[in-house]
Amino acid sequence: MLASRLDRYGKLTELSLRSREKTIHAELLLEGEAEPVTIRVERYRIVRQGSDYALVIENVTASRMWLENLLQDLLLDKPLPVPPVVLLALGKVED
Repeated sequence: MLASRLDRYGKLTELSLRSREKTIHAELLLEGEAEPVTIRVERYRIVRQGSDYALVIENVTASRMWLENLLQDLLLDKPLPVPPVVLLALGKVED
């Protein structure tokens, strides 16, 4: 699901999720880049929004400063809808 959304930009080569620590690590080979880039969500939480759920990223870093700045501007503290099937992997919902 995530990989198909990234196809336009490159390939997802690694994804690891640690629900207990609330971290996500991804490695991508972006179009036009010779080396893979690393993205690390250092802390996230899952929140309920009515009958739906959302992922709220509290801290994100990247191996390229421009990408880290972009991700922080676009993602920090903004609820991102989460499909129910993904909830189990992401961990406990915080009310």
